[in-house]
Formats: sequence, structure tokens, C-alpha cells
Amino acid sequence: MEATLWAVTFSIAFSTAILAVGCAWWMLLNWVWLKPKKLEKFLREQGFSGNSYKVFHGDMKELAQTTKEAKSRPISLSDDIARRILPFHHHIITNFGKNSFIWMGPRPNIHITDPKMIREIFLKHDIFKKLRSPLAKLLATGMVGYDGEQWFKVRKIATPAFHHDKLKVLRLYSPAPLLTRANVKEIKLGEIVIPPGVLLSLPIMLVHHDHEYWGDDAKKFNPDRFSEGVSKASKNQISFFSFGWGPRICLGQNFALLESKLALAMILQKFTFQLSPTYIHAPTCGGANLGSTHWT
Repeated sequence: MEATLWAVTFSIAFSTAILAVGCAWWMLLNWVWLKPKKLEKFLREQGFSGNSYKVFHGDMKELAQTTKEAKSRPISLSDDIARRILPFHHHIITNFGKNSFIWMGPRPNIHITDPKMIREIFLKHDIFKKLRSPLAKLLATGMVGYDGEQWFKVRKIATPAFHHDKLKVLRLYSPAPLLTRANVKEIKLGEIVIPPGVLLSLPIMLVHHDHEYWGDDAKKFNPDRFSEGVSKASKNQISFFSFGWGPRICLGQNFALLESKLALAMILQKFTFQLSPTYIHAPTCGGANLGSTHWT
């Protein structure tokens, strides 16, 4: 009797262990292969393009290598900074188009550059998890050399009062080069359906430098483009969002701008500036990740 009971107990325990191991393997297989391939097929059917999924690492190795190579050499002042700060994203969008995606491990990360979709994402803040985007400072170059009417005009533009609708100088060097969101349930952006678990990247720098939205001089520092306000310059679309937009706009925005204004005013009282003859232009974003940045 005892032997039979022991055998039954052993059989149940063994079966439970086998079931647990089987479930664990199934979950692992689903995580590293089945779900990513299902999402890839779904995204391609929605019109998105990108590299095929690679087990575990996705595009992470290539992203790291591309970033390392971009940071290994300086650029000239006239070069496109986006190629240095977001080299892999720039490469993917150049090769696959704006409706493209990259693989952050087993999770696809789609690029959203359309101003209408960007607006929807900011408005649908309740169904997204936010991956931080604190801010940084940027001091406008050239202002110290202005005088009289020219100084008054540029000060009026760059002072922002610091109201966001009058802010201009953070277009080329935004506080964060991109924002990333993760949706927690299926959503629809325009005609595109996006399943839960997919990451969405809003490549701020690439949108801010896009000729389609800012014209042929998109990569030039031209504060005059904002002389009639941000809305006019951006053609009333969400193509300028240095601090985010809508309900989830950065709460520290006004403080950061006021802090920059005071720091600049104090510095200009005692110093003048010029580029060092040995200056090497190699801007780098610092911080824990691309969504948490300061410029160096």
C-alpha cells in the first residue's frame, strides 16, 4: 500500500515537473522566436519594413557597432548631426523608409515620424508606458556678437519668455534625440494597427531635421524661421516637440529654459566667446539612454 502511494506521489511529482519544464520551454520559445516572428509578419503586412529578426539580440549588436563607429570620429560644423547621434536609426530610415522598424532584442521598435501620428501618440498617453525623457540645456551660438536692433530681434526670438510657443533654439539640438513609448494594448494610428508590446520611437532629431517639414534649410540654424511663432514655423503640425507635447509634455520645461536664460545672462556679463582653433566638433549625447540626454 505504501509502495503504491509512493509510486503515485512520485508519478504526480514527476508529471508536474515535466509540465513545468515544458511550460518554461514553451514560454521561452514564444518569447525569443514565435512572438517576435508573429509581430514581424504583422508589421510587414501593415506596410513597415526593417531587418529580419535575429534571435535574442535583434538589431542590438549592429546598433551598438554603428553608434561606436559614429562616435569614433568628429564631424564638421556643417555635417548632419543626426548621422552621429542616431546613426542606426538614420541608417534604417534611409534604407527602409520612414515606416520602418528596428529590433530591440525580441521587441520590434517602429519609427513614427508622421506629425499626425505623433499627435495621436501624445494624446493617447493613457495607453502608453513612457520611457523617460528629461531635458538638457542648449546655449545658442552667435548671440554674443549681436548689437543694437539685431540683438533686440534675436533676444526676442531666443528669450522664449520662456513660453513654449515662442521657443526656437532647441530644434537642431533637442534635449533628447528621441522618445520611446510602449503600448499596453492594441491601438490604431491612422490606418495602422499596432499590437500590444510593440515599442514606438519618436525620433525627435530626425523629425526636427526633416526637409519635408522644415524646408531645404532644415539643417541650418535660422532663428528667423520662428519669428511668427512655433505654430507658423511648423505649419501647425507636430513636427517640433523638444520637450514632448500634449498632456505628457515635460513638466521641467519652463524651469530648464529659465535656468538656461539666467546662466547665459550671467556668463555674458563676464565673458566673450570664440571657437578655439583646435576645436573638434564631436557632439555626444550623455545620460543613461537616448531618452535621457545632455549634450557634450
